[in-house]
Amino acid sequence: MARRPRRDAGRGVFLYWPEQETDIAIQRFSTRAELATESARLFEHEMACLFSVGLSLQSEDRQPLVTDVLAYRGRRLQFASLQFTPHHTSAGVRTSTAPPRWLVTLQKAGEGEVSQAGRTRRVGPGDMFLLNLGEPFHIETGHITTHSVYLDAAMLRRAVPDAAGMTAMPIATDEGPGAVFRAVSDEMFALAPSLTEHTADRLADALPFALGVALSGRAAEVTAAPSRLQVFHRERVRAFVVEHLHEPELDVDAIAQGVKLSPRYLYQLFGGEGVSLMKWVWAERLERCRQDLSATTLLNRSIGSVAYSWGFSDVAHFSRAFKDRFGETPSGFRKRQR
Repeated sequence: MARRPRRDAGRGVFLYWPEQETDIAIQRFSTRAELATESARLFEHEMACLFSVGLSLQSEDRQPLVTDVLAYRGRRLQFASLQFTPHHTSAGVRTSTAPPRWLVTLQKAGEGEVSQAGRTRRVGPGDMFLLNLGEPFHIETGHITTHSVYLDAAMLRRAVPDAAGMTAMPIATDEGPGAVFRAVSDEMFALAPSLTEHTADRLADALPFALGVALSGRAAEVTAAPSRLQVFHRERVRAFVVEHLHEPELDVDAIAQGVKLSPRYLYQLFGGEGVSLMKWVWAERLERCRQDLSATTLLNRSIGSVAYSWGFSDVAHFSRAFKDRFGETPSGFRKRQR
């Protein structure tokens, strides 16, 4: 069905307004024409408006972030095709009042590294992965093209009760159970320009179950490694860590005492997660510091004060760790934010 494009002056954004109320809305935007210092912020703003997602992006080697996004938004079904230049994407603890959702991303081209819940995995073309948008995560990529689908959290948990144990895990889609979800997703993107709200709503109901089929290939791995009790203990540990991140004395012994588990069991609990417990703790501290350094309301706080407030006891060590993680010094990052 034909649509009438309308340009949003100054942004290079084209809105496609449906000629009938039954069509889902389609929006395209790009950061190619933006200044290098504004491209990442524009992307963050647009994604927050379109999908109520709170993201923080940083391009590689201080190069401008270039993105092209084609977004589809229905009453309940929301998905997007995205192209990126190399970048890091981070999200902290969810503060939005929007209904909680999960993200399913199918990697169409390029490679990346995705982290959540203590797991860090590499993903390549043809892989898909799942993220809980209500919890912190980190993505690092080269030049990539992805198809992303946003799913209601309650519906997903009904279809995939063990979803929390499968975040940040690559699922092959070239064959086997993963190919089922890829086929549904590819057909959905192909039909997107002619989708009606009625059809989109039915797809929103079906997608979590198609995802459940794709994740079934991981079921044996999840049940063999993290039992439900282990998943429960991991969530307890993570909740305790987040609450006590600001304490410099927070180590494995302190965590074990706080959650009433032995240090030995904690090592076993996080041994197969790809990232050790304490590396995850330090990564979380660095992310909180990065968020504070970019906050306009905290510009008067010194870098040392920010570091100390999140459990660092040595500013020089913090600066080195920050640069290793984000590619620039804390002072350089704050200056660029200003």
